[in-house]
Amino acid sequence: MAVKKRRKRRRKTSSKFSIQAFFVENGQLRRRNTMLFVIGVVLLCAVAVHWQNQRLPTTNNTATAASSVYQQRVAWLNSLAPYAQQLQRQYGVLASITLAQAAHESDWNGSQLSQKYHNFYGIKAAAGQKSILLPTKEVIKGRWVTIDAPFKVYDNVQGSMLDHALLLVRGTSENHQRYQQVIHAKNYVVASNALYQAGYATDPGYAQKLIKIIELYHLNRFDR
Repeated sequence: MAVKKRRKRRRKTSSKFSIQAFFVENGQLRRRNTMLFVIGVVLLCAVAVHWQNQRLPTTNNTATAASSVYQQRVAWLNSLAPYAQQLQRQYGVLASITLAQAAHESDWNGSQLSQKYHNFYGIKAAAGQKSILLPTKEVIKGRWVTIDAPFKVYDNVQGSMLDHALLLVRGTSENHQRYQQVIHAKNYVVASNALYQAGYATDPGYAQKLIKIIELYHLNRFDR
């Protein structure tokens, strides 16, 4: 009678990674693997700390710079506010409109026209008036184009602000009533839209830009 040979059962080896097997072998701690793991963790922590240290100053610096610019603009607007309020009492132009237009038209007193020639409102010069020829962007037939135009030259910012108020009160030589809706506006929203509708600027977003400046810097607090 033939004896059946018993087949030896092979132990199945698991292909899955075992954390315990990585650190322990035959009851003994695998020092090499343990050291590699510790070194890896230390390096990972060092990289994370370095990245965080690099990121935080940048974020803080950006926030600080933005806050500094905001404060500088507030200080500049506050310096113009008393005269803007005086013009409102004399001519009826809302102080918030006077200030917002000065900020927008002069790029916060960063334009060549305002810095060198004290023209804070982009007012064009008539024949015989002291002027400077400078390039400017305007919307013509739905497209932005750059043209050269003569702009009035003033001795100081107050002269520019006064001329701006007089322009809105007296209108233009073609239409003396051109800005009357601006003068009689009860609030800055109505006045801003009236400026664009009267053709003060060709930019379709002009009114909204003024409104944004007024609301961001709370300029309507000067409308007494």
